[in-house]
Amino acid sequence: MREQAAIVVQRLRRSRTSTFRSLTADADGTLVVIARFLALLELFRDGAVAFDQVTPLGELTVRWTGTDTGDVEVGAEFDEDDGPADEPPDPA
Repeated sequence: MREQAAIVVQRLRRSRTSTFRSLTADADGTLVVIARFLALLELFRDGAVAFDQVTPLGELTVRWTGTDTGDVEVGAEFDEDDGPADEPPDPA
């Protein structure tokens, strides 16, 4: 998700405002769209973006409200690898 967050931050810093559709137009799969959505939620929680949606289920507009320079950190909770799915949990 960190990689996708960096892409979103770069685009929003440049354009200031974008639609979610535009931010995910080049996504090569559902997982990338989900990662960018989760990144936006993290950025919202940190106060770096604001959302506007005129009608319910309408176009979602994202507005950059963060700083224009520096690194923007997003949490790593979705980037962690839990290990292979077929590996049983350690009973210890």
